[in-house]
Amino acid sequence: MRSLNFAVVLAALLACNGEPGTTETTGGTGTATSTATGTSPGTTAPTGDLTTTTGGTATGGMTSAPTTSTSTTATTEPATSTTEPATTTTSTTSPGTATTEDTGAVDPQCAPATGDYGECAAVLGFAFDGTECTLRSGCSCAPDCDKFFPSAAACALSCAAADHCNPDEFDGAGLAKPPITQGTHCDGVYMCPGADAELKQAYQAIFGQLTCEAGDFPCSENGEHCMGLLAGTLGPEEWAKMCAASLLPNSGPFICTVFGP
Repeated sequence: MRSLNFAVVLAALLACNGEPGTTETTGGTGTATSTATGTSPGTTAPTGDLTTTTGGTATGGMTSAPTTSTSTTATTEPATSTTEPATTTTSTTSPGTATTEDTGAVDPQCAPATGDYGECAAVLGFAFDGTECTLRSGCSCAPDCDKFFPSAAACALSCAAADHCNPDEFDGAGLAKPPITQGTHCDGVYMCPGADAELKQAYQAIFGQLTCEAGDFPCSENGEHCMGLLAGTLGPEEWAKMCAASLLPNSGPFICTVFGP
C-alpha cells in the first residue's frame, strides 16, 4: 500500500513540472517558451544605414523582447572651387612693319639712322634718314641694326605708317591745283619714274598697280607717265600710299590730275 502511494505521488509531480529544463508562461493570447539559460547572438547589418538587432535573453523564467537600434551615417561632399586660368595675349610684329599703335608716338624703326657703319662697300639695307629711305653700306649695321629694312618699299611703308610723309612732293595738273591734301578728288595720280627700273618696282609694291604709257602729259621731261591711283577721292588708304611713295629715294613728283569738271 505504501509503494502504491509513492508511485501515485511521483506521477503527480511529473505531471505538474513538465519536461525538465523548460519553463512555460501562459498569459493573454500567447504562450512564450524560453530556455532557462542562453543568449541569442546579435545580427549586424552591412555598413551604410546601420541596423543592429540584439536577441532576447531569458533568465529565471523571464523573457526580454529583442531590441533594435538604428544609426544613420551622413556623407558630406567636398566643396569644389573652380578658378579660370589667366589669359595672356602676346602680339608679334614682323620685321619691316610699323610697330606703333599710337600714331603720335615715334616708331623706333623709323628713327633716323645716323651711325658710322665703316668704310666697307657691303650693302646693309635701307634705313630712314629723317626725310627718306636710303640705301646704306658699310662694315656693320651696329648700332642701328633694328632700323634697317630689306627693301626701300618696306622702309617707306613702315615709316609712312608712323606718320612720316613728304607732301611737298604732291602736285596738281589740269584742273587740280596744289596744295594736294587728303580728301582731294583726282581723276588719276601720276608719277614719272623714267628709266629707273628699281623705282618702278618700288611704286608697284606700294600702290599694288602701276600702268605706264608713253606720253608727255603730265611728265613732259621724259615722255612717259605711270598711273598709280585711279580716279577717286584721296581717302586714308590712298593718302598713306602716296606718303609711302614720297619716302622713296629719288621719287616724285606725284601728280593729282583732273581732266574736266
